[in-house]
Amino acid sequence: MRVLARTIFFCCFSSFTLALSVTTLQAESEQSAPPGIAWNVHGSWRVDGERGVLASGDAISPGALLEPDASAGNHSITILLPDGQRILYECFIQKQCARGFRVPVLYRKPNVFAADMLARIRAVLTRRNEGAGADARQQAHLPRDETLAVLGPGNQVQVAGLAAHLPNGRYTYDLLPFDSARARQFHVAFEKRGPFVRLALPGAGLYDLTVFDNLNKQRIDLFLAAVAPAQEEAMARSWRRAEGLLEDWNSDYQGWPIHDFERAYLQSLVLNITPLKAQEVKGVAKESRRPEATAEPLFFPRPGVFGGKTEVTLRCATPGAIVHYTVDTSEPLDNSPVYDAPIVVMGTELTIKAFASAADKKDSPVVTGIFRIGQ
Repeated sequence: MRVLARTIFFCCFSSFTLALSVTTLQAESEQSAPPGIAWNVHGSWRVDGERGVLASGDAISPGALLEPDASAGNHSITILLPDGQRILYECFIQKQCARGFRVPVLYRKPNVFAADMLARIRAVLTRRNEGAGADARQQAHLPRDETLAVLGPGNQVQVAGLAAHLPNGRYTYDLLPFDSARARQFHVAFEKRGPFVRLALPGAGLYDLTVFDNLNKQRIDLFLAAVAPAQEEAMARSWRRAEGLLEDWNSDYQGWPIHDFERAYLQSLVLNITPLKAQEVKGVAKESRRPEATAEPLFFPRPGVFGGKTEVTLRCATPGAIVHYTVDTSEPLDNSPVYDAPIVVMGTELTIKAFASAADKKDSPVVTGIFRIGQ
């Protein structure tokens, strides 16, 4: 990917251009869009205008202004949006944290399934945060896999995936049911003799299995949803669609927590956990205005997907402001390059982060634009 940029540029534009910029920002903020999810929240974060501290799994409105605790450094948060965007924000010193971060608006309208999938996942994560739902043991050091399987005779299920790639031989598994009424099982033996394995379960439900080889070495952390034959068709259709969507999003914006989200989605299906109602969603905020701060830089064209080489212009409505930016996904600092010419997007993807500063004003929040070349 090749990026062309020069330095030392001051934002001064005609009143027409300034009015257009402000109008564009307001129009974007007024659009109703399904919220995204806060993920891997480290440090104390708030949405501008709200009191509550954000936790992993909370809803985040596209366009919301995020404010880390400026009295302490080392904050980070990942935002996952229903159009597939994944954005990491972090700050390490007080001045950097004091700027805050603007969540991007959606560059495309999510389909109904995508919005429903994330709403279901948020509901599961919220239940866990509130202690209202069981959470399976996670073996972070093991290869992880998730599957939906139909119960057959003798409550056996047929499992492919990572288990199918194990060498033929004898294995055991420890079984942790989500249903606390069912007992844990340890060292349950099975044989791998073909392109799949058969496992015996207590019945329909959710299970976390740790698979061991004949040397008692842990091999796989398997999250398994076992359903009755009558449920298979509808659940399998939703499950396959969710798998494909998360895979597509991760290929576009790498770093999606696929395993965690697939497990949460399976849990929502099997336990029939319904999405949160609008009034139960946390972290949704309207556009914030900071009259004492420098205006936020705006991207022209808007972030999104383009058919070929694209030039991106950054504009600022504050006369005399300087725009600092980065193109390597890191946060812009005072010593980051100063924008003075359009940034050329070539290759596949470019993430531009920028903030503006002006004399006698606070720095603007950091804004993010993700530009993709392709379909």
